[in-house]
Amino acid sequence: MHTCVIIAGGGFQTKFASSYINQIYPKGRPELLIAADSGIEACFKLNLIPDLILGDYDSVDPELLQELLRHQDVESIQYPADKNYSDSHLAVVQAIERGASDICLLGATGSRLDHVLANVGLLKACADRGVRAVLVDETNRIRIVNRECVIPRNDQHGKYVSILPYSDEVKGITLTGFRYPLKNAVLSKRDYRDIYSTMGVSRGISNEIIDEQACITIEEGNLLVIESRDL
Repeated sequence: MHTCVIIAGGGFQTKFASSYINQIYPKGRPELLIAADSGIEACFKLNLIPDLILGDYDSVDPELLQELLRHQDVESIQYPADKNYSDSHLAVVQAIERGASDICLLGATGSRLDHVLANVGLLKACADRGVRAVLVDETNRIRIVNRECVIPRNDQHGKYVSILPYSDEVKGITLTGFRYPLKNAVLSKRDYRDIYSTMGVSRGISNEIIDEQACITIEEGNLLVIESRDL
């Protein structure tokens, strides 16, 4: 099994999610579809039956939950409300344990910034295990790059591509196909007089693709790559 979509319980745009899933999965669904807690209700809006549902189910309409559980092909894992990990975290663990090599997180942004930051951290956990993962909403597509990332211009998610260091030091950064290219650059806390950590350094924000495709490569470290658009 290779592809997995996780629908979490955060901010969710039904029209966008439906279009995005149909765009990246020609058959209309991935090989594994996981709904995490209130992501179950999002699946109903998309007219999709998940393969696995999980969570403490405290945010799910009980009638919808029971309707879904009547489907014999739907697996359910219920966790106690007092647990150590978020539903999104548990969904990613299940996806990796079931052999997913490519994970798309939908409904993983929204008004709860603590959950958003934790979900971005899940991208790093995936990258460390050699699993490709993206977090997508209507205005952003986010991933962690620790080696290489190619973005075709006709597939970019919005106008801008930003890179943010996601480790203390990122070495050998090369950007090609961008308005502002780089060659073998380093983002390090030693480069900044008044900022003693590379995390959050804004040097790589709001670049733009100018060729048919853009490529980001690094030799060491982790970059948070965010494709974004203004509403």
